[in-house]
Amino acid sequence: MRTCEQRPAVSHCGPFDTFSIPRGSRYHTPFAPAHSPLNETCVSRKSYDKLPRVESFDLRPGRKIGSRYEVVALLGKGTEGEVYQIQEVGTGIHRAAKLYFPHRNPDNRSTIWYARKINALRHCPIVLQYHHTEMLTVRKHKVLCLVSDLARGMQLEQWIAQHRGKRLTPFRALHVLYQLVRGLEAVHAVGEYHADVHSQNILIEPIGVSFNIKLVDFYNWGKPTRYKQRQDIMDCVTVFHECLGGREHYHRQPPETRAICMGLQRSKVLKKFPTIITLRRHLESFEWTTLL
Repeated sequence: MRTCEQRPAVSHCGPFDTFSIPRGSRYHTPFAPAHSPLNETCVSRKSYDKLPRVESFDLRPGRKIGSRYEVVALLGKGTEGEVYQIQEVGTGIHRAAKLYFPHRNPDNRSTIWYARKINALRHCPIVLQYHHTEMLTVRKHKVLCLVSDLARGMQLEQWIAQHRGKRLTPFRALHVLYQLVRGLEAVHAVGEYHADVHSQNILIEPIGVSFNIKLVDFYNWGKPTRYKQRQDIMDCVTVFHECLGGREHYHRQPPETRAICMGLQRSKVLKKFPTIITLRRHLESFEWTTLL
């Protein structure tokens, strides 16, 4: 059993690994349940077992969410809760609503932690915006519902798979990395971290000659530290490596991209890029010797 301070080994199972999000859906939600604050607060198993167990809320289209919203459709379902696409009755604006199952959310800890986290990052463009909470009663249980932006875009993993050879060209991959790094730079600037950056936690929407990128599923790894921010840097480089086709195609990469990946050797990567600012400056200034 891991302790509160330990971070489990990063795997490439993203925010939707326990969520049945429709593949190819243009809408996604930030409230993915892969890593629960429930575990981080070390709730005792005894108190956990006393909470009412709900396996599904089964909210039907048209069902009211508080006084302002109604359900449009179920977006995803997992072990910790469900996410719905909802519509504000007065304006027709669509948002996302995350409902944790009561036994996964004692004293609304999961909801409150995530709301505070993304609210603290509300000025960071890469983070989907939190709006507010709504209390509703489902099967005699009080449930605190978390309302956020409804994100447009596709999981990066799926988007990469649509390209020829299921990989990006070096120049396009560099553009994706640059947008990701710039977004995380704003997160680090306020002393925060993500701690679970990978291709299933990144939503991408091509716009013109650029990309709109959003990060979802912040991991509750305790108080911010330099080590946790450096993990974000390593994760960004790993995502870049995946964009290029991974290990199978690494030996064919130009020296400019290999100078960033460095064979994914953590010590070398973090020595060259000790901060996210260092990595961003490198991407803005390195010289090309290879014809693309």
